[in-house]
Amino acid sequence: MILLSTAAKNIFWLGRYLSRIQQACHQLPFTDDKRAVKYAHAFCLPAWDAQSLNGLFLDPEQPFSIQSQFRYIRTNIQQLRAVFSPVTYAELNRLTKDISGQSEAICQVVQECSEILEGEIEQIFLFYRLGRVVEDLDHQCRMDEVTQTKLNEIDDILELLKNYGWYGCGESWQQLCQSSNMNTLYEFSDDLAQMFEVCE
Repeated sequence: MILLSTAAKNIFWLGRYLSRIQQACHQLPFTDDKRAVKYAHAFCLPAWDAQSLNGLFLDPEQPFSIQSQFRYIRTNIQQLRAVFSPVTYAELNRLTKDISGQSEAICQVVQECSEILEGEIEQIFLFYRLGRVVEDLDHQCRMDEVTQTKLNEIDDILELLKNYGWYGCGESWQQLCQSSNMNTLYEFSDDLAQMFEVCE
């Protein structure tokens, strides 16, 4: 299967959005104001206590909310209709189409979507997994909680993608491994975006 760069990019971002929502689902509800303010500052969110941060996550009109992120997931799934196996697309479409829009229901559906995508062919799975792990690393960098395990996982995925002709990110990836912070992560993310542009 030849995976075009546009499809690879959509799969990557589908993984990021799924991981982003799952992180929110695990965090909510915030009850400690100090922890909530630290989180809000890390993600540049306009919240000043636990209650206001919870409100941002649960307000469908807010761009950072669970509902808003879920809309991106729906869009990505539709764009990948010709890429996923018929069974995978049918299941993902069914799960995301019939959702009520309530945050609790979305959290459950996101978990089910993740389990379905785990069964896709390797090349699709690798880009999906890369998106998830990069989003996890973004979270860790913002909270100053980077783990070597997460870096090792990304390194393994990048090596496997070389088998499919996807190269890039060498220097920025090494810099990120040596000094894991938001600046080096942004540089790595820029190189990933460039890889999607040039690998057709």
